[in-house]
Amino acid sequence: MKKELIYRYKKFFTWCLKLYNNYNIKNKIVLRKNKYKIGCSILKNTDINIYYRNNKIIIGDFCRLINCSIKIYGNNNIIRIEDNCYLKNVEFYIEDDFNKIVIGEHTSIHGKTHLAAIESTKIEIGKDCMFSNDIHFRTGDSHSIIDESQKRINKSENIIIGNHVWIGTRVTCLKGTEIKDNSIVGATSLVCKKYTSSNVIIAGHPARIVKDNINWKRERIKID
Repeated sequence: MKKELIYRYKKFFTWCLKLYNNYNIKNKIVLRKNKYKIGCSILKNTDINIYYRNNKIIIGDFCRLINCSIKIYGNNNIIRIEDNCYLKNVEFYIEDDFNKIVIGEHTSIHGKTHLAAIESTKIEIGKDCMFSNDIHFRTGDSHSIIDESQKRINKSENIIIGNHVWIGTRVTCLKGTEIKDNSIVGATSLVCKKYTSSNVIIAGHPARIVKDNINWKRERIKID
């Protein structure tokens, strides 16, 4: 009934939440003439700080951002959080130009998670994903590795996470990571390559496929 009421009067609730989000002293929103659009969603203890120009933050409807921070140092970057996401203690960090971070609808992140995109790369997280805590995503190394001729060899690369992926505690996903739909990444794993199969468990340091033909549910069901 409550959700039906919100849908019915969504414009009103969106207006109320806009006032709350913008004028709540526990939120800090510094846009510097960049674009920020939020639907019928709530920010609590959230810090948004954007430098330079033509950056966009788009947050859909029925999202909750709690103790989150968004920092952008560059131009023409995009952060998009789709409908019905729950994010707690998430740090978004973008450096340089033309980067993108996208979180699909119904995704939940339940503890400290750092998402860093640099050098015109993207982090894409699919729909209905579930993240534990103490998770790190980085599309680049921030510093240079060079060969004998002084040529830099450590190129930054995208990170792509499919739909309905469960990522366990203390997982690190480095540049070039790609995980397919309906998969699980085990706790403390180091993930740094593309996995071409869906419905798998990935675990280890570095991670490898340890089980296939699996899926998962958020609810804990009874074992027969």
